[in-house]
Amino acid sequence: MLKFDLYRKLPQELVEQSRSGVIISLCSLLVMVYLIVIEYMEFKTLNIETQMFVDQINDDLIINIDISLPRMPCDLISIDQQDVMGSEEINLKGEVVRTRIKQNVSLEILTSNEEPNLQRARQAFKDGEGCDIKGYIILNRVPGNFHISSHPYGMQLQDILPYAGLSTFDLSHHIKHLSFGEQKDLHQIRQRFKQGILNPLDGISRMKNKELKHVGVTHQYYISIVPTKYIDMDNSVYKVNQFTVNTNEAQTHQMPAIYFRYDISPVTVQFSKYYETLWHFLVQLCAILGGVISIAGLIDQIIYTYSSPIVILK
Repeated sequence: MLKFDLYRKLPQELVEQSRSGVIISLCSLLVMVYLIVIEYMEFKTLNIETQMFVDQINDDLIINIDISLPRMPCDLISIDQQDVMGSEEINLKGEVVRTRIKQNVSLEILTSNEEPNLQRARQAFKDGEGCDIKGYIILNRVPGNFHISSHPYGMQLQDILPYAGLSTFDLSHHIKHLSFGEQKDLHQIRQRFKQGILNPLDGISRMKNKELKHVGVTHQYYISIVPTKYIDMDNSVYKVNQFTVNTNEAQTHQMPAIYFRYDISPVTVQFSKYYETLWHFLVQLCAILGGVISIAGLIDQIIYTYSSPIVILK
C-alpha cells in the first residue's frame, strides 16, 4: 500500500536549507497574502452582469414627459401620435397636466378634460404666456412618433395669430424630463443601479432666434430605444427603456411641431446584480496557494541548481 503514497518524505538529514530558499519563501508568503486579500475583496464586491437577448417585452410603451414651452399658450397645444401600424390619434389626453405660465411663474393648472378657450388663447399670445406639460402617455410598442403642435386648431389659429401680430407660433422649449418606462421602476434603478442611459434629453433647450419671429421652426428628435431589464439582488425585475437621440431643426412654411420619432431595438439588454459564490472563492484560494507554491518551488530549484558548485569526478 505504501507505494501509492504520493507525498513521500525525505529524512531530515537529507534536507538542505539555503538563503535563497528563505528569500523565496518570504516572497511567496507575501504574494499569497496579497492575492488572497484581492480575491476576498472581489468576493465581497457586488458585480453587475450584462446580457443581451431578443426582445420579448410586449407591454405598452409608457412615455414620461415634462416639457416647458414658454411662448405657446396651453389652449392651443396638442399632443398627437402616429405609428407604423397605422394608428393615429390627435390631442392625446392620457395623464398629462398643462399649466399656464408667464415668465416661469405658474398661473393656472388646466384639467385634462378642459376644452380649449380661444378667447383666453388670444389674450395669452398678447401677454406672452407659455405652458408646462407634465405627465405620461401610453402608446403601442411599435416604431412611430408623438409630436407637440396645434394640428387640431389650424382654423382657429388663422383668426388668433393676426390678432397677436404673428404669422406663425413659436415652439421654443425646454425639456425638463423625458423617459420611457414606469416612473417607479426608473426611480428604483437610479437608486440601485448606475448603468444605462435613461434620460439623455433632460435639460435640453431649443429657443428660436428673434430674427425668425415670423418663420416657423420644426424641431425633430430621432430616438433609438433599447428595451432594458434590471434584476436586483432580491430578484426584483424592473423593465424600462434606455435610449439615444439625435436632433435637428428646420424652417418650415407649414405648421411647426416638435417631433419625437422613435424606433425600438429588437434586442433587450439585461443587467443583473450578483455576488461571487463561496465555492468560487474557495476554488480561487486553492488556485492561489497551489500556483504560488508550485512557481516558488520551480524558481527555488532553478536557483539552487545554478548556484551549487559543480563537482567533476575523475
